[in-house]
Amino acid sequence: MRFIETPNKFMGTIFLFTLATATIAAVTCGASAEQPALKPAFVSNLKEVSRVAKLPDGKLIAIFTRDAGGTPELVARPSTDNGKTWGEIQSLTPLPKDESAWGSPEPLVDHNGELQIFFLKVRKIPSGMDIDIWHMKSSSGRTSWRVPRRIWEGYTGSLNCVIQMRNGRILLPFSYMTKRSWAERGEGFDAFTYMGRFNCSLLYSDDHGDTWHQSPSHLKVTAPDLSTEGAIEPVVVERKSGQVWMLLRTQHGRFYESLSNDGITWSRPRPTRILSSDSPAGLVRLDDGRIVMFWNNCLRFPYAYGGRHVMHGAISSDDGESWRGFREVARNPRRDEPPPPRGDHGATYPIPCAINDGKIITSTGLPTNYNLFVDPAWFYETKKKEEFTNGLEDWSVFGVRGIELASHPHKPGAQVLSVRKTDQDWPAGAVWNFPSGKKGRLRVHLLLKPGFAGARIGITDHFSVPFDDLDEFHNLYNLVISPSGTIGKGKLLPNRWHTLEFNWDMSKRRCLASVDGRQVAVLPQGRDSLGANYIRLISTAERVDPAGLMVDEIDVNITPE
Repeated sequence: MRFIETPNKFMGTIFLFTLATATIAAVTCGASAEQPALKPAFVSNLKEVSRVAKLPDGKLIAIFTRDAGGTPELVARPSTDNGKTWGEIQSLTPLPKDESAWGSPEPLVDHNGELQIFFLKVRKIPSGMDIDIWHMKSSSGRTSWRVPRRIWEGYTGSLNCVIQMRNGRILLPFSYMTKRSWAERGEGFDAFTYMGRFNCSLLYSDDHGDTWHQSPSHLKVTAPDLSTEGAIEPVVVERKSGQVWMLLRTQHGRFYESLSNDGITWSRPRPTRILSSDSPAGLVRLDDGRIVMFWNNCLRFPYAYGGRHVMHGAISSDDGESWRGFREVARNPRRDEPPPPRGDHGATYPIPCAINDGKIITSTGLPTNYNLFVDPAWFYETKKKEEFTNGLEDWSVFGVRGIELASHPHKPGAQVLSVRKTDQDWPAGAVWNFPSGKKGRLRVHLLLKPGFAGARIGITDHFSVPFDDLDEFHNLYNLVISPSGTIGKGKLLPNRWHTLEFNWDMSKRRCLASVDGRQVAVLPQGRDSLGANYIRLISTAERVDPAGLMVDEIDVNITPE
């Protein structure tokens, strides 16, 4: 969703994002308590790459820039029905015409109801590596605009967040490139490690955006290798206590966090338990005080240190101490294709906006149809069932062979998931997401075909690609089914349907596995976690397994904390 072309590897991929999978349908926001929560769905009639803001009267505007007869201008589409439909493009203000574009307008509706807009703008100099931050704001009820001016000079990453604290202070978190390298790592502790090329910081204003100052805190995080960036693209949210919480994108497979009591001075970043690829988070506080987070809960893929195949969402009612959901909000519809030569084609860069009726519109980083409606009630669901009536729409089965739908051998008209290793050189695996829980029960109704050559079922807390050959070392629980059908003290007979049940309880650090109601194994928990939310079905056949197994039903029931 970035407008500026740049050699920076984490901004230079934005033109390559494509549509994420979600049900595209007429959406009505604000389902009643008696209705089920709405699944995430694309915002209709909003095609531009835009960022949504809610005005004081409840009207929504989707803000972006365009060229009008050679003159750049800031424009918006309005919506008076909470985003169900969007009006014609309206000009907000012309922008100065010069040698470089006005990119990525980040809006804030301030306490006075005025718009504060932040832009990225490239300086046309030989290095091509200078992206400054510019600012402009409205007055007189958003009818008059000040001329944009530069408020920070250097090379910044993407702007993903701006907030105004309850005391009126405006915070714009950002990251910036330093001159740090392995040869010049710094002094003191920094000389013993490598902090990457980037630091994180904030710009703040106490006079409604008239003047801006940079925080004295320069936040940095160790880098896992010499080619990575360190701490970049931070986002912030003000907690109920007035403390401000920052999440920093890193390359360590998890977010780091920093805390501030005033939004100016920040604590040293420390790792969180929130797993993530090398991608930014999106944070938004709802009117009722809950916080919603969107991010890529993805690991072990070379691009972005975990990939961006799936965007996840979760909700917290205690200021980020605990979370519900961890559900797939958007998935890459081109996931069956190899990634392009430059960048990727995943879903990332979430920038959420709390709209009316307690709902959310969030970006996905996609160039078209890029905004999604999200109903926070959906994160609280505790049950999910799969009978393959919708095919493999809810599954990730890319980069593998032998994973397909087949006719149910005993139920005419029904379908089953067939897991077979049909090619020695290709893995065979399938991945399915469900609501997260530290305690829950999952049942798999499956049949081993004669000649079955082995499989593994993993229960875990993050997405990794179906062909991940390290998953067993990172799953929370692993259950191996031998070629003979043996599972612990039990056995699955070929050509017979069995119910395999997993009951996990993270307070006891174990998962009880049973076959047809009889306990057959106690699976140890591999590590601490915020909750299980994925099942992985993997063929472990060493060569070709033309038989494999069939699954006709999976159901899960989470016990809320």
